Amino acid sequence: MVSLVLKTPRGLEKVVAAHVLENYPNAKVIAKPFNYDGIVFVENLDPLKASKEIVNKIPEVEKVLPVLAETRADPKEIADKAVLVAEKTLKSGESFAVRTTRRGKHDFTSIDVNVIVGAKIKEKLENPVNLDYPDKVVWIEIFNDKAYISITQEQAIKKPKDTRTLKILQKLSIIQMPYLEDLEGAYRMGVRIGRAAQAFEVGELVIAPTEPCKAEEFESFLKGILEGRNSRYRIQTKNYPRKVKLVPIKIYDLFQLARSRFGEVFVTTSARGKTLDQETCKQIKEIVDSEKRINVFIGSREGIPTGIMRWSKLIVNLCPGITFATEHGIPAIITAILTCCFAT
Repeated sequence: MVSLVLKTPRGLEKVVAAHVLENYPNAKVIAKPFNYDGIVFVENLDPLKASKEIVNKIPEVEKVLPVLAETRADPKEIADKAVLVAEKTLKSGESFAVRTTRRGKHDFTSIDVNVIVGAKIKEKLENPVNLDYPDKVVWIEIFNDKAYISITQEQAIKKPKDTRTLKILQKLSIIQMPYLEDLEGAYRMGVRIGRAAQAFEVGELVIAPTEPCKAEEFESFLKGILEGRNSRYRIQTKNYPRKVKLVPIKIYDLFQLARSRFGEVFVTTSARGKTLDQETCKQIKEIVDSEKRINVFIGSREGIPTGIMRWSKLIVNLCPGITFATEHGIPAIITAILTCCFAT
């Protein structure tokens, strides 16, 4: 009988199998059972004892599932067995989630199994269901005509849900001086800046020159900005479960923009600014909490003009002793703002 189901990155099945045998010479190990990638079966071990040890000994293993029951790949039979296992494993009041992975052809889906098993455990034991952050996870691993049942704590490192982040980012108007050099260099820099702005879904990106510039260079830079934004947007819409905002891009003379927004809060990045200490972070958080729009000025090959700095409520030196590359400006200042908001 299978004692453990180990999940590994593809291509590391034999590596994991070898490490298991080094630690447990009497075990029987099957790498890629039924030719399924990312799986190693281990037999002839105590499931609970070995699972605790393997977690600490073999980092190539992503999930360690001690097999607590085995049954036919039939949803009703799986649910009946899962209840028996849960009675011994789930404590009163502990929340749980059911996660099923199917391999092979069946006349039911993984979701069908999740629903049937979850409903039966909740009915019999009255434990609450929590799909996002459960105390325990009921793992159903189906391989062709067999199903293995395991119950452990969550083994995935999940992203925390925090709706505050997007609300803060929507307040930010990023005012970026253009990077104008050779045409190819301007284009490549534009792509990086456009991707960065879209990655954070800021309120807007304003490209703001301070003086007349060559049309060809400016066109190449803007082409890169749009390409970077659009390429990142396509990835986001494909992979995000929520609706993604396409960051608006505008062009405005830097000084005229500053005049038109006189009285609003200006934050400028500069090597002449304050370092990120506790006092600066507190000031940033107060600005974010109180303002509807925060104008963040980022230089390019030249820094932000001194006159704009005079109008700035805060000038931030993001990395004392280091001159930032232009494409790092947006990620650095946004990371700093978010860190200050969440840490203070």
